Amino acid sequence: MKPRGPASTVDKAIQVLITLSHEEGEMGTTDIGRKLGVHKATISRIILKLAEYEMVYKNRETGKYGLGPAIYQLATTMVELNFRQAKEVSRPLIDSLRNSTGETVTLEMWLGNSTIPIYSALSPHPLTAQPPPGEPLALHAAAGAKVILAHMHPDRADLLLDGELTRFTGKTITDRQLLKQSLTEYNKQGFAIDHEEFHEGICGVAVPVYNHLRQPFAALVVLIPSSRSSQTMDSGLIASLKKTAATITKELLLARARDRSPVPRTKGL
Repeated sequence: MKPRGPASTVDKAIQVLITLSHEEGEMGTTDIGRKLGVHKATISRIILKLAEYEMVYKNRETGKYGLGPAIYQLATTMVELNFRQAKEVSRPLIDSLRNSTGETVTLEMWLGNSTIPIYSALSPHPLTAQPPPGEPLALHAAAGAKVILAHMHPDRADLLLDGELTRFTGKTITDRQLLKQSLTEYNKQGFAIDHEEFHEGICGVAVPVYNHLRQPFAALVVLIPSSRSSQTMDSGLIASLKKTAATITKELLLARARDRSPVPRTKGL
């Protein structure tokens, strides 16, 4: 690989966007330039061009800049595409797991600091656990969110846990040290459990689903009424859950490879 020369204008523009994405508030051109080691005048020219395409916006009161609507639109589009592909790939596998276990099975996608259920196959039992559609599930309470948290980099997990842990039920773990101990155990065993920690009457067992970078980005969860909670530790159920999650991971990798394959050229064109 050839050594990289001086950063191009495109490089600097990307660096500006990344810098703004790491800030909770807005930044001035002087602050951006100082962080990147680039002259303020250069940053100003880049900012003006990015603003033309609504990739950044200027706060007229403070004169500072933040990420613009075009960036959020791109991010939203990517999230929708990822959700759609994950749902299409996993649907038949989730349905099959529901049929074999007789319990509700759901796929939850990681979204910042919580998970969102995107597809559920409901149990045929008269008494069944049903995930609230579209409801963000807390990272320290729901089984799916906890298993993703347990398998991500510890430093990132610590950042996400930096704050008050809301108590949803009498069984929610709100002691940070106790929660970290549980996450360590979940990482070792490869699955996480929720015993009525988010919703009373609902228990869950979850395993991670990985992306092409081998990072957990979703969770496969079996939801069980508390009256049948002993099943959350059933070795057969957990083995089936892990096998299905591994298949979903594999199928998503294959789908990604197909999407990225070059289109064959047609002779004569």
